[in-house]
Amino acid sequence: MLRIGIAALSVLVLTAGCSWFEGEEEDLDFGAYEGRLTDMYNETVRLNLELDEAETRLLEDCMEAQGFTVHDPARFPQTPMTAQESFLGEAPYEWFMVPMEQAERGGYWHWGGLDGAEDIEDQELYAEYQAWQFAMMAEMMGEEEAAAFQSDDTTLDEFYYLPEEDQYAWYVAYGGDTWATYQYPELGGPGRKTDASGEDVSTNPPPEGCLLDMIEAVYGELRSEPNEEEGWNDWISRPAPPNGDWEALDERYAERTAEAEGDLLDCLADRGRAGWEFRDENLAVVEYLMAAGEDNSPNPEDTAVTGPWPEVPDDVPDLADVEGWIEFERDLAVDITECGEESGFREAADRAWEQARLRYYLDIEDDTYAWQEEMRGYLAKAQELIGG
Repeated sequence: MLRIGIAALSVLVLTAGCSWFEGEEEDLDFGAYEGRLTDMYNETVRLNLELDEAETRLLEDCMEAQGFTVHDPARFPQTPMTAQESFLGEAPYEWFMVPMEQAERGGYWHWGGLDGAEDIEDQELYAEYQAWQFAMMAEMMGEEEAAAFQSDDTTLDEFYYLPEEDQYAWYVAYGGDTWATYQYPELGGPGRKTDASGEDVSTNPPPEGCLLDMIEAVYGELRSEPNEEEGWNDWISRPAPPNGDWEALDERYAERTAEAEGDLLDCLADRGRAGWEFRDENLAVVEYLMAAGEDNSPNPEDTAVTGPWPEVPDDVPDLADVEGWIEFERDLAVDITECGEESGFREAADRAWEQARLRYYLDIEDDTYAWQEEMRGYLAKAQELIGG
């Protein structure tokens, strides 16, 4: 889905107070569906990525026909999705119950953000932290963006070194004068409209220019969708993939792990770690580490001191003691991971996540195949325009 103006990509993880399901659902055979649903998931990724490439090519051709040869890469579509080995995805517990190899080696890797972490004696360990950080970022924003973020090169894309009037002219050609004025008032355009008090009037005007030309050529029309929170319309070209019932998914997972959560907490208490509580099917390990003092943020005084975690011990390392924090994290991560195995929580959570995700995707399977067929038609049209 391409949203023009302000875009919001949100993942709903909601917990209901009452049960959505009467009685226990019969378990489905996960293996019988995994291959088919993974293929479906990856086909959605492929279509989105190929449409990204086609849209970018059409936009560049339109802009270059008007003499613009240097482009703002942020204004071209970038789907934050990659093909997966399984549609299953990452279970909620994987944020706090890491593989034992990681627990023993790097804990939660939170120490990697501390001042001086890059100077620890074990440079191989720091390299492992960087590899973990890159993998996390690449999953969210793509490998190219992740590499740029980690790079020491602070050089901006060529476009941002152009004179402001040239940047503004590019945006006018891309989205039209009204759109450019609203999006980039700081670049010398006439500025946004204001009300009697001088405040900006937010309207999110529809695009024109090359962007509208591309949308109409490929998708037929620009569609609008009310954004009740902001009080305007979002402008949409490419229809979004079907979205299922995230609340029902979360409820299924929560119901199937409730008893096992208690067993895990009992195990932690037996190890001297009483006081942990589950919130939204998670243990807030990172927040706990920050509350304990492993907090290199600009405003550490804003860090919550209390929460659904044990009282912070008195003998925590000093902020400058990176090696001490590594050991602190390792001990915590190992205890939680071992308790997850010993209590049966991991096994129960894996099964619960399989069933919840399986039913989520089965519920939208037919709609997803229909969406994919529609996207293939748009992709064929875009490729025809490029070839013509």
